[in-house]
Amino acid sequence: MKLTAKFFLLVGVLFAGILCGINLAEKGIQRIEGASDQPVKGFYIKKVENGRFEVEVLGKQVVTEDTLSSARMSSENWISHTGNSVRNWVVTATRNMMKWIMDKL
Repeated sequence: MKLTAKFFLLVGVLFAGILCGINLAEKGIQRIEGASDQPVKGFYIKKVENGRFEVEVLGKQVVTEDTLSSARMSSENWISHTGNSVRNWVVTATRNMMKWIMDKL
């Protein structure tokens, strides 16, 4: 009984310390960045017209020339295909392994 009380007391103190630390970190971030109610101005995207986008990065404005569909097509490269193939293999192997385990049980 005595050990259980000590355990829960220590867990409670640890939990309170974590909450205080998170609160202190959040206040420090707000102090460095400024007021939390203002929008973040480091990166801003706005759709202009006909699939074109206006991007602002750290106050520097960039207007895209490519539409979203052509930009998506150009992002399809061998790394993307390799990643998708590995993902499909892992998903299939995991499903088969789980099916095998469930059949054994």
